[in-house]
Amino acid sequence: MGEMTRMIVRAVGAAVLLLISLSSEAFAVRNHSPTGRISCTEVRYYVAKYSAPVAEMYARSQGATDAQIERARRCLASNESVETERRRSYTD
Repeated sequence: MGEMTRMIVRAVGAAVLLLISLSSEAFAVRNHSPTGRISCTEVRYYVAKYSAPVAEMYARSQGATDAQIERARRCLASNESVETERRRSYTD
């Protein structure tokens, strides 16, 4: 009976591992943007965390197109103009 119990425990453990791996893959598929686009908020976050050149290098290594890089640059440019306006309103 001891050997049978071990086999059952191993089978259940293997099934649990399989279900965990399948559920994490399903989660990744559900949360992956099909167009490969990220929001301006995400662009600003990664640039603030790593710097613009490093973020761009990473994006290109992941297959980002020139159009996607240009869109990200526009996000940063629009953010800079908003921050400039905020600073002006505080100093007026």
